[in-house]
Amino acid sequence: MTSVLRFILSLLLIQAFAVHASWEQDSQSEPVSISPAAEELSAAVEALPDPLFISDAERQQIDRLLGATINQIQGDIANFKTLLNRYHTNNSDENWLEVQRQQLTLLSLSQSKQRLLKLSSTDTFNKLTGFGPRGVTQFKKEFQLARLNTEYLILFQIQSFKAFLRDLTISPVPILAAFFKLLLLYLLLNWWLKNSKKVIQHLRQPKPDQLTQPWWVKILLYLGSANRPIAWLIAITASLRTLSSLPSLQHLIFLEIIVWWILGGSIAIKFILEFAYRNSRNTNKTITALRLSTIRYYVWSIIVTGVILQLAQRSIGQGTIYHWISNLVFFWFALITILVIHKWKNHVFSPSNEQLDAPLAIRWAINNKNSFGLSIIATAIMMGWLLERSTKQYIIASLSNYAFFSQALAYLFRIEVAKQTQNNGGNSNLVRVKKDEVFQYILPGREDSELIDYPANEIKQLSKYLLSDNPAMCVVSGERGIGTTTLLKQLEYKVKNATAIYINCPIAGYSELLTLLATELGLNNDASEIQILSHLRKSEICYFLAIDNAQRLVKPRVGGLGDLIKFANLMRRSKKNHRCVMAIEKSSWRFVDRARGERLLFDHVVFLPRWSEAQIAQLLTSRINTEIENPVTFEGLVVPKQWDQEEITEEERARTGFFRILWHYADGNPTVALRFFRLSLRRDKSNDKVVVRLFNAPENEDLEKMPKPMLAILRSVVQLEVSSPEELSECTQLTIAEVIGTLRYFESRGYIEWTDDKARISDHWYRYITNALHRQHLLVK
Repeated sequence: MTSVLRFILSLLLIQAFAVHASWEQDSQSEPVSISPAAEELSAAVEALPDPLFISDAERQQIDRLLGATINQIQGDIANFKTLLNRYHTNNSDENWLEVQRQQLTLLSLSQSKQRLLKLSSTDTFNKLTGFGPRGVTQFKKEFQLARLNTEYLILFQIQSFKAFLRDLTISPVPILAAFFKLLLLYLLLNWWLKNSKKVIQHLRQPKPDQLTQPWWVKILLYLGSANRPIAWLIAITASLRTLSSLPSLQHLIFLEIIVWWILGGSIAIKFILEFAYRNSRNTNKTITALRLSTIRYYVWSIIVTGVILQLAQRSIGQGTIYHWISNLVFFWFALITILVIHKWKNHVFSPSNEQLDAPLAIRWAINNKNSFGLSIIATAIMMGWLLERSTKQYIIASLSNYAFFSQALAYLFRIEVAKQTQNNGGNSNLVRVKKDEVFQYILPGREDSELIDYPANEIKQLSKYLLSDNPAMCVVSGERGIGTTTLLKQLEYKVKNATAIYINCPIAGYSELLTLLATELGLNNDASEIQILSHLRKSEICYFLAIDNAQRLVKPRVGGLGDLIKFANLMRRSKKNHRCVMAIEKSSWRFVDRARGERLLFDHVVFLPRWSEAQIAQLLTSRINTEIENPVTFEGLVVPKQWDQEEITEEERARTGFFRILWHYADGNPTVALRFFRLSLRRDKSNDKVVVRLFNAPENEDLEKMPKPMLAILRSVVQLEVSSPEELSECTQLTIAEVIGTLRYFESRGYIEWTDDKARISDHWYRYITNALHRQHLLVK
């Protein structure tokens, strides 16, 4: 069987060259024409209407034309054989011309037959291309024609080689030029094969000032996985086209069919494997080997069948042999599919897969996995279900990278958790862990706490200005609790060419800030602004100042930027390479931005983004105290299953789901997430375990319906961080009595808390209040 297949493949390859090789006649040669009967049939076929508009009478005419064409081909095959025998006896030019004319005639008749087969009735088409008596007869005739064309091609190649030698003796310049082109081409190929790894590794290394790689570099890196077959494909294609430009060698261009199929298949395999490697969750060696063998089975089967079908179409057209091969290809792929299903059976019915929650059809497949007649069907059903499940998981994981989808998913998840918790009923043995005890289970932040890789891009941007030797003044803006203090500490640690000074801006504002700055610079704490400025100008030391909570220099009222502008002018008038970075809350920075407009005040401003779900989860996990006797557990926390969380344990699923709820409610604010994580701790009185249960988020519809003056006071409290009634009166233009009355209303509902006669938003209501003000377009989070 294998030898027959090889013979047919080689025969089709020869026929492809024979049919498509163009014999270039000299100016003195007589042009070759086809027989009158073939011309009449070709004209009749061209005159036929479009297949959509063929009537029944025209369909009968087509069947008659097809029968006449088949009879004409049968007679011309016998004549072609006679002419070839005559040429073997007498190889004169006249006999060769007759052989060529007869070969072109048969080619024209074969094309007419192919067109008529497509237009014929279904019954006629099935009889002529099927495996019945008429189909077998047509197969024999086409095979006989293929053998005669093979004989003709051998003679044609002899004639081509003689013409090539004749051209070589007349002028060798074209051949030498082609030789030098090939030499240059393969020198480039050899250089690339030796240096491709170095070039690709160089492209993988991003530039120091480049945060992300350009799209074209990513494409080159992806193509680098198949750089060798791509290089060979380009080199061989260019070589064939160079050789085909020479007289008498133009037919070599058809070797591109095989080259493109074979090397293209190799490239496709490497691309598919690269894609599977980058997107696969399973890195087991056994699974990788199964995946590789499956891909190779199908890709190489497609390559072989593609080559055979394309060569068959080009040589003998889409006749009986072509359709026989097409049917055999179908059965071959069915056999390959059965073989692949059998190879995957052990993995598909692994214990981990059988333990998954599955529908009734999958349970039937598991029960019949070893049945003799149903084993393949059961394995195919199981594979289809696992593929559907993996596709769902991949889609959910991909969409989760987008904030809007994750927020919507977490919102629905939170509703489902609350519903299931309510349906299961409350546990009367659970009591909330209160006050300082919660910090034994959820640790507070310390200097040695695990550092989360959060503002990496923002630190790179600031480093360009603050870690150089040039003077700079930058601003870091973010929501309260987002991590600005940690970022300033990281920058302070990174500075090597300056003396770093960290100052937490006092609530009193600019005057108290000057006192702290004078103390840090080694001056008396009552030093004036002039003395500080003189010291900065004359100092041989370069200072790096990190001013935290600099929003305390900003008052949201007319003239409220005075303190901030004074400090900025102090730094600019120092005329040294001193650098300064200030952390200003985003709610206050919006006022600065609108007040200053396009007037330059700072060199660079960086806005800290919200934390991602993964970063929040990493932070919360790092704060769980695992060194105590009874650490926090997520046992009993009822959470719904999700497509991207089916392969983990129940406790891991509960942990991931709960962290997702915290991330959604906190809107990416780690401080809010930590607070409500601590509010979710419950102690079981029966066994003294500390478990996690869904927290009760604060809600109050009155806040949405509150009058605008009251909302304005609430917004000012948020912007000022801590504020006295007098400051709120100046910012809102309301009377002291109105402000005090509103603050008492806020205090009674827990919105605010007092610190040294100054009001601030309570941590418990902070997220709800900022969300409400954001919805009212009074605040930008």
